[in-house]
Formats: sequence, structure tokens, C-alpha cells
Amino acid sequence: MDTQRLKLAVIAATVATMVLAGASDSVLAVGDESKISSNPMSGDKDAEKAGRTVYRAKCAYCHGLTANGRGRGLPNAADLRKYKKGYTHFVKTIKEGYKTMPPWGAAGEINDEEIAQVGAYIETLAKRNANWADPVEESENAASDLLILASTTSEPAEPAEPKAYEVHIGHILTGLPGTPGDVGLATILEEELAIAQAHAGYAAADLEDWANIQLHTHHVRHAVDPAAETSGQGPGLGYGIVKAADGIVQHMEFGRDSADASESAKIHSVHVIAAARNVRFWAGKIVDRSGQIIGGASPISSAFYAEENLEQLGWILNGHDADGDGSISWDEGEGGLAQIKAHLSYIE
Repeated sequence: MDTQRLKLAVIAATVATMVLAGASDSVLAVGDESKISSNPMSGDKDAEKAGRTVYRAKCAYCHGLTANGRGRGLPNAADLRKYKKGYTHFVKTIKEGYKTMPPWGAAGEINDEEIAQVGAYIETLAKRNANWADPVEESENAASDLLILASTTSEPAEPAEPKAYEVHIGHILTGLPGTPGDVGLATILEEELAIAQAHAGYAAADLEDWANIQLHTHHVRHAVDPAAETSGQGPGLGYGIVKAADGIVQHMEFGRDSADASESAKIHSVHVIAAARNVRFWAGKIVDRSGQIIGGASPISSAFYAEENLEQLGWILNGHDADGDGSISWDEGEGGLAQIKAHLSYIE
């Protein structure tokens, strides 16, 4: 970069900072220790951690695992590390859409708390000149123009390609071709699980109605493992908990064994794989038990099995305190989907 361009960059950055700082004490930007964000959850470590999980599940498919705009979804996704339009505009963009991004993006609706958490997390990735403070109306355009000038006078850095292990984590969390809607394996598992739980609840609602138990057990089995459902029909999405859990194990193993895998990926892959195998084991038990109900088990046995199916679907979602110590770990017999998602969020 030549001397003239360097001078322009310095002048523009300085003036932009003065405009933002002088407009209001609350109009402040990320990237300076004396400045803050308009996001009420900014700097909250718990919110940042939760936001990372939500971001990876609902935003990273388009914007990339590192928020650099290099995802696999919509073209021309923004590099959110350089976001500079203030928190209120960020919320508005998510809810109403912007340019190629539809309302709520590709993620489906998320609540205001989750939006704030995602914003808090993205702030931790912010590059120089990012701005999460809401500027006063009369200074917004001038400040934005100067910030753009300052950032564009330097040579842009080429965004890094995602690492191999990040790609496999992305298949679990954000998107995998072949799933319904090309969503991540954890998402399709959660969606199929919700269907299975609903119909297991219907089956267990009246334990004296044998026909009702059998009907909804068919539906449970279709959501858990459509390949095992002899009718070939049901309310499930056609992928199944079994296939999703097997896929999580496979892609986490690929990620762990990648040459570029981070230490956190190696450590937490053990935890994710153990919990996913628990999910797979419980799902297999539900399929077997459902087969007994559908195959003609006695009304008393069918009622008992229907209740067990409902209970174990709860384990798949939240894990199971197998050793009775008052807590649920990722370990064999304990971890479920909640523990899978938690340990994926710890991977850097």
C-alpha cells in the first residue's frame, strides 16, 4: 500500500471514530477497549457460548463456521466479522431479510434472546472497524461512509478456506446434502425426535386403547428408523434418528482423524461420539420394542412398552442419569442429543 493510501486510511478511521464517539455516549463500537455494543448481551460469556451453538446450528450454513461469509448456502453471504451497522439493524436484518437473505435467513424463526446471543458471539469474532453500536440517526451515514473508506483503503485479506475438520463439524451442525432440507445431522435428528416423541405421547395417552397404541407406535418407528417401518408410511421426515446418529458418529470420526484437527476437536470428538452412540443404542431398542407392540404383544405388555418408548425418547433428547449421581455426562449410557450439541459447541 502506498503512502497516500495509508494516510487516507488513518485519517478516515480517526474521523469515523470521532463521529461515533461524539454523537452520544451510548454510540460506541466494538474493537476499542473504551467502547461498547448496543446489544444488551454483549460481553456476557454465557450468552456468547449459547450464541455460538445457535449460530452454528442456524446461521453457519450460509455465513460459514467462522462467520467469514464462506458457507454453502445463499451466494454472497455477508462476512459478519466486519459487521458495522449496529445491533438494531442486525436484529431487523434477521427478522426482515436483506438483499439475498430472506426473512429469518435459512434458519427458520429464532427468538429475540437467541438473536442477542448470536450477536454477542459474532462480536467475539469482530474485525477492526466492526460496529455493533446503534449510531444516532444524523451521524449514521457519515460514520458508515468513513468506516468503509478506512477499511477499503487497505488490501483485503483473502478469507481462509474452512479446515477439513470444520467441514465435518459443519455436516453435523449446519448442513449435509441428502438430509431433508439439506440441514445438519443434529438438526434432522432433533426434528425426527420431536415427531417420535409426539406420537409416543399419543400412544401412551390411553394405555387401555390397544389399537391406538399400535397406530402411534407405527408412527414412532417411522420417525426413529423409516427403513424398519413395514408400512413404509408415517409422519417422519424419511431420514430417521438411527441414520442421523450413525452419521454424527461417522462425521465426528472423520473430523477427529483429519490432519488439521484442533486439540479441542480431538478431545470433544470422544464425547460427541460416545453420546451419539448412546442415541443410536436407545433408538435401536425403541425400534425393537415397537416391533413387539406391532407384532402382537399382549395389551399389558404393549402398554408397558409404549411407556418405555416415551421414556427412552426423553433420554435421546436430554441424556440419562444412568449412575444416579444427579448429573448427566457424555459417557456411555448417559449422554444424548443435549450433550452432543454441548460438546460440539466447545470445539474450536
